[in-house]
Amino acid sequence: MSGAQVLARLQQDRVLDESAQHQRFAVLTHQTPDGWRSIKGKFATGDHGSGVHFLVPWPGGNRRTPLPEPGDSIGCTFRVGHKKCMFESTVDRTRRNDEDGSVVLRWPSQIHQLQRRVFERSAPPSGTIIAVRFWRVRPGEQADSQERDVRHGQLLDLSAGGIRIQVSRPDEIEDGALYCCTFSAKQGKPPFLVDAVLRHRETAEHNRASLGFQFVGLDATADGRRTLDRLARLVSYFQRATARHHN
Repeated sequence: MSGAQVLARLQQDRVLDESAQHQRFAVLTHQTPDGWRSIKGKFATGDHGSGVHFLVPWPGGNRRTPLPEPGDSIGCTFRVGHKKCMFESTVDRTRRNDEDGSVVLRWPSQIHQLQRRVFERSAPPSGTIIAVRFWRVRPGEQADSQERDVRHGQLLDLSAGGIRIQVSRPDEIEDGALYCCTFSAKQGKPPFLVDAVLRHRETAEHNRASLGFQFVGLDATADGRRTLDRLARLVSYFQRATARHHN
C-alpha cells in the first residue's frame, strides 16, 4: 500500500503507549501569524485521560524558544520502525522550567501511517518533464493580496517530505523562506499546491541551480494529509517506473 493507512483504535493506542515507553522523538508543527513553526520533542509518560505528553528540550539552552499555546491546532509526526506516523490534535496545556518545556496534546481521534520509503527522493520516469511554479509566501498577508513574483522550474526529484527543482535564475530566492509550490504530475488530475521552506541549493553551470524545498504543515490539517497521501502515491509511481526501467 503506497497511500496513507488509518490505524485501528487499539493499534493506535498501542503505538502511542509504546512511543511514550521508548521516548520516541517527534516533530510538532503549528501555524502562527508568522508562518509555520516546528519544534522537536520526545514522547513522555502519559495516559488516555491526561493526553499525549512531550518533552521539548531547549535548543542550545535557549529557554526563550516559543511553545504553542493551549487551543492551538498541532500536527505531530514520528517514526515507528519502517513507518512514519502522524496525527492532528489540539494543545491542552504547556509548561516551562529551566531544563526543558512540555507540551500536552489531547488524545487524537486518528493516526495515519505511511511507509518511510515514500520519504526517499525519487526522480520522475525517464523522459518525463514536470514544470513547477513557485512564489514567496509572506506570513500574515492574505493570499490574494500578495504580490506574486512567480518563478518557474523543472522537477528533479520528489518525496513525501519535499521537492527539488532546477531553476535557471536562482537570484532573489531566499534560503529559509516560505514558498508555495504547484505542479501537475498527470494530465487530468488536480495540481498539487503545497507550502514549502527552501532548505538548500546547489549551483550549476549557466546560472542554474537546484533548490531543495521541505514541505511544511501537511500533517497539521485534513486537507494537508490528503495532499500527503496523493504525494505518497505519486512517489510510489515514480519508484515503480524507475524499477521497471532498470529491469
